[in-house]
Amino acid sequence: MKKILLYALIVGVTGCVTNKKIKKAQREVNAVASRPAEVVAKPLVVAIKSRYIVKDSSSATVFMELDVENLKKDKALQQMKDAFRLSWLLQSDYGVRDRLAFNRIDFTEQNFVLRDDKVEITFEVNRPKNISKALLLTEIFELENSKKSNNDLVIDFTATRLSDRFGLYVDDLSRPIFRNYINKKDTFQIRSIENHKRDLYLVRYSGDFEAAQSPMATSLRPPIKSLKVEETIKIQTGTPINIQTEGLYFAVEDTISLKNGFGFMIVDNRYPRFTLPEKLVKPLIYMSTSQETRNVNENPDAKQALDRYFLAISGGNQALAKKIIKTYFRRIEEANRLFTSYKEGWKTDKGMVYIILGPPNRVQRSRDREVWLYAQSQNFSEIMFTFNKKPNQFIDNYYELVRYPEYQAYWYPFVEAWRTGNVME
Repeated sequence: MKKILLYALIVGVTGCVTNKKIKKAQREVNAVASRPAEVVAKPLVVAIKSRYIVKDSSSATVFMELDVENLKKDKALQQMKDAFRLSWLLQSDYGVRDRLAFNRIDFTEQNFVLRDDKVEITFEVNRPKNISKALLLTEIFELENSKKSNNDLVIDFTATRLSDRFGLYVDDLSRPIFRNYINKKDTFQIRSIENHKRDLYLVRYSGDFEAAQSPMATSLRPPIKSLKVEETIKIQTGTPINIQTEGLYFAVEDTISLKNGFGFMIVDNRYPRFTLPEKLVKPLIYMSTSQETRNVNENPDAKQALDRYFLAISGGNQALAKKIIKTYFRRIEEANRLFTSYKEGWKTDKGMVYIILGPPNRVQRSRDREVWLYAQSQNFSEIMFTFNKKPNQFIDNYYELVRYPEYQAYWYPFVEAWRTGNVME
């Protein structure tokens, strides 16, 4: 009888414990159910670059670089397949609504690669009959919200320029790089699609180019200082090259005319980041008064000049000074990465505007013009910066800002926001 009672007692206690566990588990399930669902960030295309290399007289290979946020490296290809559709249209020119050819590009292991956190897509475009040049319009359609991201690229199928036939390659010999600089540590090649062998020349120039003038500087620009040829190196396409001397290089087919070629920079291994004090002081020109710029440049101790400068504008607040330094020079690094041409990216007109105002909310492009639009805020209506395409010996897409005195009303408040640490990243 005692055994029966003891058994009943054990069963009863066990049942109570079990009931308590069930109730506790139920409360946890209810808590999870009532908790708001975690928002999964969707892939978002924020920037597109494109270039081409003519393969032969009948086709060109197009290379696209997409800056896509919220991609996971191990799932990037599947995420792109699930989120986007890519298509292209070939027409005669801007403003002409003909349709020479069109196609849809699927994302596959053969045409897709993730390099330096950028998505790169490769596809072929055939030359339409009796057409020498055509406008390639690409569209990336976001399936969830029907948002479209567009890019335009004029293709010269006659390949009259050296850059139409050859590109710079680093590491991955199937895809050219999109930037106009090569770090000294990198071995690179100049290659065609079919890797045709031929002799070229690299001409190295000396010269330290000036930083961009302010958007309000409407007076005539000072002429660019004449460039001095320092060295000429004979190379062969499709062979590894490593250069340790920094400077501006111009790849050409002959050394007589020095016209038909393309330029790029050999830079230190830290670039596009600046870490040395003597390089950090120069970009301060965009957020400084004339007197401050003179004080910084005249101080032989660049480290001391930097410390004094940032402590002065921050009123001695070291935490604020560090915040300004970190944010400003991150923007300098981005400008170098995006806009380096025949000179450092921070010195270009686009680089200057990007550093002070950040990336534009919208960009409008035509054959010879690019317009950056910054959204309306509580203090300003929409701000517009127009860049006109200008002929340039070294690069194909060189733009200069159209300057107006009226920019002063917008520009100085943004500069003051930098100096007071109120720029939002």
